[in-house]
Amino acid sequence: MGLRRILKNFLYRSKYKIKKNQLAPLKELSYLITGANSGIGLALTKEILNQKNKVIATYRKDNKKLLEIKDNNLQILECNQENVDDIEEIKNFIKDKPINIIINAAGIGDWKEQTFENIDYNFFQKMLMINSLSIIKLSEIIIKYSQKNSLKIILNITSTMGSISLNNSGNSFIYRVSKSTLNSVTKNMSIDLKNRFNINVFAVCPGSIKTKMNPDGLVNPEVCSKNILNIVNGFDEKLNGKFIDVSNKEIPW
Repeated sequence: MGLRRILKNFLYRSKYKIKKNQLAPLKELSYLITGANSGIGLALTKEILNQKNKVIATYRKDNKKLLEIKDNNLQILECNQENVDDIEEIKNFIKDKPINIIINAAGIGDWKEQTFENIDYNFFQKMLMINSLSIIKLSEIIIKYSQKNSLKIILNITSTMGSISLNNSGNSFIYRVSKSTLNSVTKNMSIDLKNRFNINVFAVCPGSIKTKMNPDGLVNPEVCSKNILNIVNGFDEKLNGKFIDVSNKEIPW
């Protein structure tokens, strides 16, 4: 790795360091975290529990890492967001329970060739459903069946790869379109849900995070989770309908 690359990576990590004046955590809230068994979702789950809040943590296949967490404020729920019927089943678990904040961290990726001539359309449909379309149905079920008027914030974990304005390199058709769709869903929900239920919806790009999906990431999920929750703890309704990074800088759609 060249000196220029080392310096660039150092500056990138410095940008995402937790600020010393981090806001005090909000306590006694109830969160629902999707994709909570690994990566950002798992780190968020642990940090939210550390901040003395309750978590309903969903997973798609494996729940091993969630089962290792010994905390009475954690409830674990299987939900394959590829299937509408699985999402529907959540209503039996959350009925009349308070859910104040949803963080949609569930997502899949595949960095195999996704050029124009090499698109796996079956996988395309799967990723679209999990990464973006399922968010609509999940939100509908939670608003309808959880404790009335308890939900205040929906935060969607997205990516700058979903930014149409910033796309100067093409390729990665499947992942880019799934995140662009999530961004569009976020914007639309931010208008409809704010008007109808006074729920704020916004999107956050976590940056280059070291996860199973991105093993070469530059920032660990624990730092990322603290930065995301710092935004939640200091939430301003001006964020409704926005697309930001973890330093609160707005990203073009």
